[in-house]
Amino acid sequence: MFTKVENVFSRPIDTGKYTAPTVAGNSEFYRLTLDLGAGVEFPIGGNFFLYGDIRTWIPTSDYPSPYLHYNKNVPLPVIVGGGMRILFGD
Repeated sequence: MFTKVENVFSRPIDTGKYTAPTVAGNSEFYRLTLDLGAGVEFPIGGNFFLYGDIRTWIPTSDYPSPYLHYNKNVPLPVIVGGGMRILFGD
């Protein structure tokens, strides 16, 4: 997965008293993910079919980026799709 991140602080941080949990600025980082999906298809007559599928990306590697500091409770994407498929030809 190719991801772009941007950190902007609303006020300058006094680094003499505090440490920022992340680095200011923007960058890209890469993450290895496992793409899982399942689907079903039903014929409704002739070359017409109804289909549905569900997909998700499960992270398999850690974030190797100083721009991110906390990876707990990050939502997983779930994609649900469906429609009608028409096949042409023999």
